[in-house]
Amino acid sequence: MEKERTLVKVVIPVYKNRMEDCESVALQHNLAILSSYPVCFVYPEGLDVSLFSRLCPSAEFCEVSPDWLGLRRGISGYNEMMMSKDFYDLFSDCEYILICHLDAWIFRDELAEWCRRGYDIVAAPWPVRPRYRHFPLRQYIWLKSTLAACCGRLSRVRMYGKIGNGGLCLRRVASFSRACEQYADVISQFNARSDGMHNEDIFWALIPKEFRYPTVETALEFAYDLKPRLCHELNRYRLPMGCHGFLHKSRRAFWAQYIPLCEDQVTGA
Repeated sequence: MEKERTLVKVVIPVYKNRMEDCESVALQHNLAILSSYPVCFVYPEGLDVSLFSRLCPSAEFCEVSPDWLGLRRGISGYNEMMMSKDFYDLFSDCEYILICHLDAWIFRDELAEWCRRGYDIVAAPWPVRPRYRHFPLRQYIWLKSTLAACCGRLSRVRMYGKIGNGGLCLRRVASFSRACEQYADVISQFNARSDGMHNEDIFWALIPKEFRYPTVETALEFAYDLKPRLCHELNRYRLPMGCHGFLHKSRRAFWAQYIPLCEDQVTGA
């Protein structure tokens, strides 16, 4: 009899054997909120993971190449891992994985509900201010993107209105595994570039045309990343399930209203 597949697994990439205090608090908070789901720490070969094992004794631990995760290649290695079929095949027993970085914060557990919605990817959107949807700014954005494409570049404006940020991201495993094969040539081109516009979450936001993405309005219910004040306004002042990058210096003041950890950072406590 075929083993029943796991609906979703929480996947936490780590590459250091220690954490900042804020990361430790966030991790323990998130593990408590998401205690109904299996957890897997992904770590580079040779890393001492005893700290994480003590914090979550029931967790799985998946060792990967230090070329993928760690200080050897940094973000380039991480991008390669997250655009690799071999990575997603590590979780072939799961319908979904929730990528949850140490700088993510979960407000409430709606994870199973998001899985049941059937999207291939759910992540914080890169929001557009309403004025950019109208003349003349809409035309300006189109022109800027077109000119960049003519020069073989990806313009940052291509991100606007897309579903992308990878720091807190729900991904359908089978869809990502297939896409890694289908778009192997494009992935090679992304991996050959080291600029921020060729990060793995940009790829997943822009390239797979067959993916089922939520609308920006729906994705805002899942998570915020960039421009949390604008996201909150667009989401009618309702908190999402979670957020990413809450300790970024440009976002701390906003998140201090909702995350005590941020309040301490803003006040210097």
